Amino acid sequence: MKRRLMTASATATLLLLGCMQLMAHDDKIHKATVGEVAAATAGGLDLKTKTGIVKVKYSSKTTFELKEKPAAKADVRVGDRVGVIGSRLPTGELMANEVILGVPAPKAPEPKKEDHKH
Repeated sequence: MKRRLMTASATATLLLLGCMQLMAHDDKIHKATVGEVAAATAGGLDLKTKTGIVKVKYSSKTTFELKEKPAAKADVRVGDRVGVIGSRLPTGELMANEVILGVPAPKAPEPKKEDHKH
């Protein structure tokens, strides 16, 4: 009985640590405007989102990140999925504080399983 309790406790601990690892992923992406780069220039990019194209401008303080490591403005390529954290300008453009490269595509919803009938 004691061994079973210790095994259950160890399993719970491992699951908790695994969950903490998942939670430790880059939470910044949840605050970002995410989409596909439709155009990229030295001064910014056009971001194709679900709601349309968002013009993004860079400043001298804009940082770039790829897999939680520093990246360069030149790493932004048309077709890439990125997340942009910044502030909305009165013109409707987004002034980027940070551009997160390599954002994974959203997972497709799993198809509903139909009831199995005989």
